[in-house]
Amino acid sequence: MRPQVSVIVCAYNAEQTVSHTLDSLLAQTLKRIEITVINDGSTDQTLQVLEQYQKNHPDIVKVYSKENGGIASARNYALTRITGTYFGFLDADDTCEPEMFQDLYDSAEQHQSEVVVSNFYWVNEQGKKLQTEGPYTPGREMMVKLFATLWNKLYRTDFIRNLDIRFPDGNRYEDACFLYCLSSQVKQISFVDHAYVNYMQQGTSITHTNNAQVKNMITVFKLITNYYKDHDLYEAYHDELEYIHIKFFLGNSFLRSSRIEDPKDRRETIMMGWDLLNEAFPNWHHNHYLKDLGGMKNKYFSMVNSHNIMFFAWLFRHFTKDSLG
Repeated sequence: MRPQVSVIVCAYNAEQTVSHTLDSLLAQTLKRIEITVINDGSTDQTLQVLEQYQKNHPDIVKVYSKENGGIASARNYALTRITGTYFGFLDADDTCEPEMFQDLYDSAEQHQSEVVVSNFYWVNEQGKKLQTEGPYTPGREMMVKLFATLWNKLYRTDFIRNLDIRFPDGNRYEDACFLYCLSSQVKQISFVDHAYVNYMQQGTSITHTNNAQVKNMITVFKLITNYYKDHDLYEAYHDELEYIHIKFFLGNSFLRSSRIEDPKDRRETIMMGWDLLNEAFPNWHHNHYLKDLGGMKNKYFSMVNSHNIMFFAWLFRHFTKDSLG
């Protein structure tokens, strides 16, 4: 019988954490569940840990190994292996609550949803912080208001496979690329107002490593823009594309760039994002979402210009905690 849900876990050198992740998935109240684990060329004992789980739970845990190609490559590979009616993600250092996939599955079936969205917790050494997401409508509002996180959502497998949307191999910010392109295709979405995922914020994780690889955001946002142009959606989604460029290049990624250690590299990376924003959307200061959505974050976006951008970078480097996105 086909699994109701496949959960994708991509693991690279996760021998210290992946057991917690898999234990939380094996504790799910949903019985027809498949755990698809991709060992992305780990060089530690990750594979041995995974193989033991597969041996102990052969009907649930499916382990596949591939050469290291990065998280986007591993996720694309996983999409060719899953068999569930729906699928979700869980990172190999995170955990989820036992009712998560039963609740998301029930919502998907009740509303015939292509995507189901839930809340989650940010977790670090200081404790847990609730993050809510939604509700919002599919399309433009989804694009502007979504959190570009894969693992607090459930996706209908056949719906995704019939789209020409995949994760951009070799690139970071692959979740943003996938979700921002997907926003234009979703017609039915539902929300479960409960937090299930404990998202572990580790100082050494890929998201929180501040180095020259942050430049990869340029490539990813060009891919997003090209997707909308190739599908004749650019004009219809112009304002939304403009706004997510503002959020990204003056928000979280700007914060990451401001923390690059080498001063020359830091300035170069910040200016690459700034130049892309201004070349792609020269009138971005007039984007109506800056006023319509309100709040201090959008007020800050409106204040940034070529004369003060490095001042804000200095400010964020010394005084600002994560999250401007």
